[in-house]
Amino acid sequence: MTVNEFYQKVDGDYTDAINRLQSDVLIRKFLKMLPGDNSMTLLAEAVEKSEAAQAFRAVHTLKGMALNLSLSTLAEVCSAMTELLRGKEALPAEAGQYYDAVRREYERVREALEELE
Repeated sequence: MTVNEFYQKVDGDYTDAINRLQSDVLIRKFLKMLPGDNSMTLLAEAVEKSEAAQAFRAVHTLKGMALNLSLSTLAEVCSAMTELLRGKEALPAEAGQYYDAVRREYERVREALEELE
């Protein structure tokens, strides 16, 4: 799978990514670093422990990475969860639904990364 095909598969913005990073080599390099980041793991742990502040930090970090890599759909679901958690001391009841959306999208990106040449 090419980098452009990867972006099509995950509903990302290849044009934005190439404008930002200037080459498929750099895009591929940074995309391959995503699974090594522990933000998704930290988010899962924070949601499980009902720790709103930690969940906010983890999903906010994940949102930033998604935006920088032009992973539009992942960024959107992370942004929604970030706004849900912003300023909250307790995890809202609907946080589980938002987390599920982030997890599904993250897994879709991770699976597509395995197919990237």
